[in-house]
Amino acid sequence: MDNSIKGNNQLEENVSASLRLRVPASQNASQKVRVGIDVGGTFTDVVVVDNDTREVVSQLKVPTTHSAKEGVALGIINAIERALSELNISPDDVIFIAHSTTQATNALLEGDVAQVGVIGLGRGLEGLKAKLDTRIPPIQLAPNRFLKAEHRFVKSPSHRTHREDRDNNFNEKLSVNSVSSVAKNFDEVINKLILELKAKGAEVIAVSEAFGVDRPENEEKISQVAREKGVFATSGHEVSTLYGLRTRTRTAVLNGAILPKMIHTATMTDECVRRARIGAPLMIMRSDGGVMSVEEVHRRPIMTMLSGPAAGIAGALMYEKVSDGIFIEVGGTSADISVIRDGQPQTKAAKVGGHRTYLNTLDVRTLAIAGGSMVREKNGEIVDVGARSAHIAGLAYTCFQKPEIFDGAKLVHL
Repeated sequence: MDNSIKGNNQLEENVSASLRLRVPASQNASQKVRVGIDVGGTFTDVVVVDNDTREVVSQLKVPTTHSAKEGVALGIINAIERALSELNISPDDVIFIAHSTTQATNALLEGDVAQVGVIGLGRGLEGLKAKLDTRIPPIQLAPNRFLKAEHRFVKSPSHRTHREDRDNNFNEKLSVNSVSSVAKNFDEVINKLILELKAKGAEVIAVSEAFGVDRPENEEKISQVAREKGVFATSGHEVSTLYGLRTRTRTAVLNGAILPKMIHTATMTDECVRRARIGAPLMIMRSDGGVMSVEEVHRRPIMTMLSGPAAGIAGALMYEKVSDGIFIEVGGTSADISVIRDGQPQTKAAKVGGHRTYLNTLDVRTLAIAGGSMVREKNGEIVDVGARSAHIAGLAYTCFQKPEIFDGAKLVHL
């Protein structure tokens, strides 16, 4: 604990000394501004932009407060309040506030994800294929780090009763008693499966049914039951409306893996904005360059997976006027590489661990190595670099230390 505090304090002192709040010579106290927040694995940045001229009014960089009781939210609220105070800007003058983050990306890179249980559904011949397609093999997130989903499968209840409510053109009709019996048995099975997965350590239930995008009733019902039992839940039709059960299920599993962490982060950030008395609703940067509400993040956090890099590309286009080039952004935990052609960022379906997802993102290649990556050695040889960053271990960053502290340093094998 003492080393952690020391490391964070040293980081903050060095950052504060080299990256002060940048304020323009003249400042209109009544100007309307837009605020951008970026929470990275190492640093939290706040940028204030004039709403009329789009000029960058100021920017502030502080260490991301992972070890604080409030989590990364503490760094956010401190940075916002400091920026507005030193610029003499009223919270009422903030008309737009957006948050981009690498939290989802870093969670996947470092394998810091929730355990997911999958409940697949299908019926008849399609059910045989659905049972295979909803069983997702381990997804490699980083060397020796895998996302492994526990799988269960249940036969879907007939969708005739749902259609019958809308269209009574069936030649056969199930009796009320038989429908009730089927529904009761289905409910019992679902309750049993959720409890089984929870006992196996599942923190999130991902529900995926063949053709669930056309008839989401079963997915919605199971998700609701899981939430009532105190388990996070997501479903295939929530993350994508595209056909392709295997890819949709894989996307739902990834969505579930980062769901608890991202709900916590988005909620805490929203509370920070409210504490700063900013009335504008908090918006979260999406991986395709758009924005989404906090409520939407609670359903589809995977949309923020490349949120941080997307914001960086937007900045390069707007302020650096890049029309054609390779854009490289190196942080403390990860490095992002993207291409801009004819003034437009490239987009594609995201891949995780070499597997395709139904997530449309800016074409960014993320590497789990950056300024704070920890170097691991064994028997005098380097065996790995990254994905863990120094702040996770409560260590100070070498690049921010004074050179003389390394005088006479010796390599110690642990």
